[in-house]
Amino acid sequence: MDVDKVAGAFIFTCLISLKRQGEKAMFGVNRIVIAAVIIILIILLLIPQFLSSYYVYVVILAMLYAVLAASYDLLTGYTGPLSFCHAAFYGLGAYTSALLTLRTGMSFWLAFPTSGVWVFLFGAAVGYPALKLRGHYFAVTTFFFGHFVYLFLLNSRKLTNGPLGLRGIRPPDSILGIDFSSITASYYLVLFFGVLVVVFLHLLVKSRIGRSLVSIRENEDLAESIGINISFYKVLAFSISAGLAGMAGSLFAHFFRLLHPQEFFWINSEMIVIMALVGGLGTLVGPIIGAGVVSFFLELLRPAPELRFIIWSVMLILVLLFEPRGLVGIFRRIRGER
Repeated sequence: MDVDKVAGAFIFTCLISLKRQGEKAMFGVNRIVIAAVIIILIILLLIPQFLSSYYVYVVILAMLYAVLAASYDLLTGYTGPLSFCHAAFYGLGAYTSALLTLRTGMSFWLAFPTSGVWVFLFGAAVGYPALKLRGHYFAVTTFFFGHFVYLFLLNSRKLTNGPLGLRGIRPPDSILGIDFSSITASYYLVLFFGVLVVVFLHLLVKSRIGRSLVSIRENEDLAESIGINISFYKVLAFSISAGLAGMAGSLFAHFFRLLHPQEFFWINSEMIVIMALVGGLGTLVGPIIGAGVVSFFLELLRPAPELRFIIWSVMLILVLLFEPRGLVGIFRRIRGER
C-alpha cells in the first residue's frame, strides 16, 4: 500500500474529526485554536513529502519527546509531584520491546502494547511506596531510581548487552502492505501514536479523574477531606505517565534499531523536565510545544557543542524568570488573559 495514500486518508480523517469536534465544542476551545491544530497537523503530515530524511529524523525525535513531555505533564503538571525518572521508564519500554522481539521472536505489534503494560505495572509498583513521600524527598527518590535503572541497563551484560548496546532490532512488521523499514512510514506511525496520546490525555484531564488530579495538586489535605483517594490517584497518574513513556520507548527502539544505556541517562530525564517547564506545566499543549522548541533549538546548536547547553541554559533561565508559566504563559499574557 502506498504510504502517500495512507497519509492523505489520514489527513482527511483528521480534518473531518477536528471539524466535528469544533462544531460540537467537545474540547472547549475556540475556532482559532482548532484552526491552528488543523494547520499544524497538515504541516506535520506533509513534512516527509517535502523535507530530506535528516529533517524527518529530527521531527520524529521531537515527536517522541513531545509524547514524553505530555505524559510527564500528567504527573507533575496536573498532579503535582516533581519526578526525575521519566527517561528510566522510556528506557525500560525500549529494552522490553527490543528484547521481546529479539529473544522470543514476538511481533512488534504485540511487543509494543506489552511494553506499555509492563512499564505501567512497574510504575505502579515503584510509585506506590515512593509517592508516600512528598516534595523534595519524592523528587530525590525518583532521581536515584532513574540512575539505578541506567546502571542496571549498563551492567546487565547477559540481558541488555551492557555498554555494547542492543543491535539488530527489527522495524515494525509490515501491516496493510506498509513497509515500516522506511523512514516515511515510521514517521507516520510515530505521528499517529502521538496524536492518539494527546487526545487520550486531553480527555483524561477533562474527566472526573483529571479534576481529582488537579484538586490533589492544589491542596492534598483539602482534596482528601472531600473524599478523594489521594494515594490511588497519584499512583494512577504516575503509572499512566510511565506506561506512555514505555510505549514511546518501544517506538524509539524499533525506529532507531540500536539501543545504548546512555540514551536513558539521568540527563535525559532532566531534558524532559526542561521541555515541560519551557512550554508550561499543567497545560498539556505547553510541554508539547516545549518539546518541539527545545529539540529544534538544540539541533540548530549542534555545530557548536561547547556552547550548545550554555546558550540554552541562559535562555531557559531568562524564560523562567520573566514568565514562570512558560511559553503558554507568554501567549496568554499577549492575549490579555491572567
